[in-house]
Amino acid sequence: MVTKDSSLPSTTVVDSNQQVTPEGNAMADYSLIIHAGNQQKGTAGTPFAEPCVVQVIDADGAGLEGVAVRFTLRGSAAAVFPAPPSLDGISWHAVTSSTGTAATIPITPFFEGTVEVHVTAEMIPAPSPVDFTLIAT
Repeated sequence: MVTKDSSLPSTTVVDSNQQVTPEGNAMADYSLIIHAGNQQKGTAGTPFAEPCVVQVIDADGAGLEGVAVRFTLRGSAAAVFPAPPSLDGISWHAVTSSTGTAATIPITPFFEGTVEVHVTAEMIPAPSPVDFTLIAT
């Protein structure tokens, strides 16, 4: 069942799975892009200096508000997200702002290695995911 949600922009609808889809344009061209924070290096055991920021944009480059975004840690280093992470400890959920952006700051592991932050937008149709590559030194 698809319903309008008055807390979201008038151009969006929310289906029964709480996924946001632009109204009347289900096959629109949306992209998930890295906005800031990629290719960072940080000292082991500390938060990275900058947040990992993504943006969900439409075909005209305008940000899409209200899209659920999931950040998931991968890689050779055991990084964590600040509280409150999901129950598995390696995921972070956010919702895009009025500019279409969402962010999180991973904490480096206590040893050197590569941290990959895999990001997906939970919308229909879903744009291709993106990956941040971070280094703990």
